[in-house]
Amino acid sequence: MKRIAISGLLSFILMLMVFTPLGQVTAAATKTGVVDIQSGVLNVRNGPGIKYPKIGALKNKTNITIYSVKNSWLQIKYGKKKGYVSDDYVRLYRPFTSATAKKISNKAFRLERKTWEKNYTKSQIFSLMAPGFTKTYIDKYFKQQYRPAGKDKKGNLLYHIIETEIWGLALYPIDWKPAYEPKKPTVTYYIKNGREYLSISQYHLNDESGNKTTTICFIKSKGNWFIYDHKVKYHH
Repeated sequence: MKRIAISGLLSFILMLMVFTPLGQVTAAATKTGVVDIQSGVLNVRNGPGIKYPKIGALKNKTNITIYSVKNSWLQIKYGKKKGYVSDDYVRLYRPFTSATAKKISNKAFRLERKTWEKNYTKSQIFSLMAPGFTKTYIDKYFKQQYRPAGKDKKGNLLYHIIETEIWGLALYPIDWKPAYEPKKPTVTYYIKNGREYLSISQYHLNDESGNKTTTICFIKSKGNWFIYDHKVKYHH
C-alpha cells in the first residue's frame, strides 16, 4: 500500500510540474533565449519588474537559460543564481517544422512571381504582393525591381519587372529537396516581445553570380506570415 501511495504522489507532483500555468516559477524544462538589443546592455534584476534592484547586465547576443515567464519577465540563470530580464529584449527560440516553412515560403514565391507575368499598375502590384509581404518591403521592392512599361487603356502607368535586375530583394528560390546536405534549408523560429518571427536560410552554389547564402525573414501578423526582409551574403 505504501509503495502505491508513494507512486501516486510522485505522479501528482510531476503533473503539477508540467501543467502549472505559464507565468509561475516551476521546475519544468528550461528553454533557450538570446539577448536581442540595439545598443547598451540588458539589465538583470532580482525580481520580475523594474522596481527590483539590478544584479548585473548582459551583452547583445548572449545565450541565456530560461526557467519561466512571469508578467512578461523571464526568470533566467545568471551565474550561480537566478535573475529576471524583460522579454522585450530576448528572442525565445521554438521548434518549427520544415513542412510548414515550405508552405509559407512557397506562397510568397507565388505572389512575387505573379507580378512578373505581365504589365501591371503600381496599385495592382502592391495588391498582388500584399498577402505575403509587408508594406515597407513592397515599397523597396517596387523601387528596385520595376521599370515603366507604357500605359493601360485608361492612361494609368504600367510597370514590368526589370529582367536583368532580378537580384537584391527578389527572392532566390528555396530548394527543399537538395541533392546534397550542405544545401539543406535552415528554419529558425522565435518569439520576441510577443511577436512571432521566422527565417529560412539556404546556401546556394552559383558559378556565375557567386556562391551565397540567402535568408528570407518573415513576421506574423493577424494570423498570416509576411516577408519583411531578404538578406544575401556572398561567399568568396
